[in-house]
Amino acid sequence: MSQYVNYSENELVTLLGQGDTIALSSLYYRHVKQLKYYVQRTARSPFLVEDIVHDTFIKIWEARGTIDPGQPFKPYLFTVAKRTLLTMLKRAQHESGIIAEMRKYATEGEQTTERTIAYNESDTLVTEAVNSLTGQSKEVFICCRVQGLTYKQAAEELNITESTVNKHMNKALRDIRQYITLRHAVAVLLACAAIAK
Repeated sequence: MSQYVNYSENELVTLLGQGDTIALSSLYYRHVKQLKYYVQRTARSPFLVEDIVHDTFIKIWEARGTIDPGQPFKPYLFTVAKRTLLTMLKRAQHESGIIAEMRKYATEGEQTTERTIAYNESDTLVTEAVNSLTGQSKEVFICCRVQGLTYKQAAEELNITESTVNKHMNKALRDIRQYITLRHAVAVLLACAAIAK
């Protein structure tokens, strides 16, 4: 990397566009400190900051052929980081919603017969929702939620990119939420129909 120390940013971006990994490393080390500070102001979590910065540079690498060396690199880099952060925060909000939905139907506390039955029904419903997933979304969900792998580990396990893992997790969580909502709506309709009789 030392041979690139005196290269201009435009030269590094040009080399990056040609698939030069050393140019990517050079750009990383030039900007990583400022980028971490920028992300930290919003994320407020050192672990999340590392993930955002890592994902940002993966996206930079994936888009290397489309980056214009004639334009300043830093604003582009920070825009990618901001979008990555917003996507991750949206994903976290989706996941929180799923957890809240599950907790609503499986509350902890007094172990009465009714609560035990409700918990078992919720557990069954979540299992059914996961089983209703198909293709890579199901594989990604099982890797991340059942096996407890990080997005990076799941990407390596399934031989896909982290951004693809992110996309499939978002889809899986959305599909699970829709499945649970639909099943509860059907149950309410059936209950109303039974009462009407």
